[in-house]
Amino acid sequence: MRRLSNRNLLAPAAAIALAAMAVFVLSLVLWSRSVDAQTLAREEELVRQGLVTAIAEVEAALVTETTWDEAVLYLDNRRDMAWADANLDDFYALGFNFSELTILGAQDEPIYHRQDRQRAPLNGATTDVFQGLLANVRTAEAQRPPLDAETAPWATMPEPIQSSAFAVVDGRSVLATATLIQPNAGAAMPAEQKGLVMLTLLPVREVSIDLLAGRFQLADMRTGLGDARLQPGDAQVRMDVIGSEAPLVLAWTPQTPGAMLLRNSILPIIAVLLTFGAVGAVMVVRARNAWREQAQAQRTQTEFLANMSHEIRTPLNGVCAVAAALEATPLTPVQRNMVEIIRSSGISLERLLSDLLDVARMETGSVRVSHEAFNLAEAARTLETLMRPRAEEKGLTLSLDIAPEAEQLVMGDPVRLKQVLANLMTNAIKFTERGEVRVSVRPLAENRWRLQVDDTGMGFDPARKAELFKRFAQGDASIGRRFGGMGLGLAISRELVELMGGEIDADSRPGGGATFWAELPLPPADPAAETLATERQSVQARPLRILVADDHPVNRQAVEVLLAEFDAELVLAENGLEACQAFETAPFDMVLMDMQMPVMDGLTAIRNIRAKEDAAHQGRTPIVMLTANTLPEHQAASLAAGADLHLPKPIEPERLIAVLQRVAEGQGAVAA
Repeated sequence: MRRLSNRNLLAPAAAIALAAMAVFVLSLVLWSRSVDAQTLAREEELVRQGLVTAIAEVEAALVTETTWDEAVLYLDNRRDMAWADANLDDFYALGFNFSELTILGAQDEPIYHRQDRQRAPLNGATTDVFQGLLANVRTAEAQRPPLDAETAPWATMPEPIQSSAFAVVDGRSVLATATLIQPNAGAAMPAEQKGLVMLTLLPVREVSIDLLAGRFQLADMRTGLGDARLQPGDAQVRMDVIGSEAPLVLAWTPQTPGAMLLRNSILPIIAVLLTFGAVGAVMVVRARNAWREQAQAQRTQTEFLANMSHEIRTPLNGVCAVAAALEATPLTPVQRNMVEIIRSSGISLERLLSDLLDVARMETGSVRVSHEAFNLAEAARTLETLMRPRAEEKGLTLSLDIAPEAEQLVMGDPVRLKQVLANLMTNAIKFTERGEVRVSVRPLAENRWRLQVDDTGMGFDPARKAELFKRFAQGDASIGRRFGGMGLGLAISRELVELMGGEIDADSRPGGGATFWAELPLPPADPAAETLATERQSVQARPLRILVADDHPVNRQAVEVLLAEFDAELVLAENGLEACQAFETAPFDMVLMDMQMPVMDGLTAIRNIRAKEDAAHQGRTPIVMLTANTLPEHQAASLAAGADLHLPKPIEPERLIAVLQRVAEGQGAVAA
């Protein structure tokens, strides 16, 4: 049904357009920040892992020089410091430049000390920062099984004993390492119960700055205690420092691909927004003009209809009043027949005027339906009383069949309902020459009622049924000539029924009578029953809870976009472990699992979920493997792990939606 636009829609339309532009820009900004945040987190994790690897490389280099029979022989047994000068230079071949190297005796006293590459006095050795590390080494040494020279050489080398930590010495950030000197094959044994210990100080720049900055292409790499050298937006890795509450901070300027893309997109975005704004402005101006013209046309039409109604009803009222007065006077049969013609013509004109006004109000969208309590059976009986004289004038039998359930209060518009039923009854009486007209009121499912009118009249051709409910249309051209009327009653009834949320239809065959019915939603007027029905509907309309596990954010976003219009609640996980943890916290209607993910892959995650279900005697949750691994062996592995279906990427939206629909219908993913 056509409706005229309201000027008040202009402000919401403009607000929606502005909101759409704001959401677009905000989404782009949030996306760029998300990309930069992910880049920052990835760089920090890479540097943290790289730092651990670099420390392990330093410790491994020290082990090769300390777990060595020759080192025990010359440093422990013979105390040959010339050998240390000549042989401990092997470290430099590995690229490490220790600022200090000290060897402690069995009683933890310095017996050799070197700064950079030159031997230095023993009293200059830095040993205070090593107290905790040295204690760790001695404790581990005491717990080590004793070395037995008689069983040498050993099948395996003794486990290295080391302890490392960051420290600050003379304002410099260094990596301090204490390493026990011990034999590897047993050709030489320590002179005393305790072995010698090598202490080394390596500048942090040698450990991380130069190495990591070059490896990961990091800009402005720097270190410092606490947050003194940090700048807004810096990436950082924090490390504990011996003897200091402030951590050692390794900081650098992170890459910002999202911000870079946003900066490069500003001009195109501005151009698009300006274009969109210009087009929107033109559309707004045109819409304003159209609405202004439309509003003026509506006002003109309303004024015309009001004037027409007044001008027609005034003389019509006079005609009907005079006809009624004449009918009360003594009249000859011919005169009485003429008065009857005047009276019936007046009634027809009044009805036609009312129908035209209803059509006009529907055109302007001013027809509203109410929602109030009324007795359905009483409304039908009232109409039967009004229509009975008209039926009896034609010699027709008018019967009313009301179901017992209709003897109650229902919620709806009693005026419009009576108008629809009156139109159907009038139509039936009008087109029935002999026989009867039957009116019935019957309940249907879900608080719907069927108002039906059957007659034994001329009927209509089913092929022309659609024409009956159009304005100014009748079954065929001869109907208007024979029975009169403008063909508005059924059209008005159809529009009123649709406004009330129902539907209207008819059935017939030429010469076999006709059946017209309207089905309307009329819930009980009892508030408690209405609330209960609402709660039941809300429970049945619960959206599907779907667990989506995929390590790539773009893939997760793609699933969100594909399911944006599907009634589903999505829970996202970045790996199999997160998926298993989410599955343990709440039930799901379905799981979409990627195969290859960090921390825990999809196959392992599915096995864990199935094991949990078996242990808890739970029902089997549909699991679909969404993966780029599309070979037959991949599909076999998915099904063997417990997946119900294996869908390849790129995702086919129709197939995925079909799977979800089957799950929503309770058929499960296997049937897809």
